[in-house]
Amino acid sequence: MPVYFFHIKRTNAVDEDLEGVSFDNIDHAKSKAADTLREVVAAELRAARHIDISGVDITDPTGKVVATVTVGDAVISPLGQRID
Repeated sequence: MPVYFFHIKRTNAVDEDLEGVSFDNIDHAKSKAADTLREVVAAELRAARHIDISGVDITDPTGKVVATVTVGDAVISPLGQRID
């Protein structure tokens, strides 16, 4: 199974994923990235912190960006609809 890395993009920084996770395909990785964004944004809201997250770059093991999921993709898309 391919390994993908989720790098969370913030206004002035990137939270790098150094471990990566295996997924069957890029569509599953994008769906999980959207889930991750929703969780991170919710945690920031609960803590009453400024939301400075713009999205997640999904990279392969070589560091090549293979997909990007924005906060808009993750939060605004209809509930239950997977990001493709």
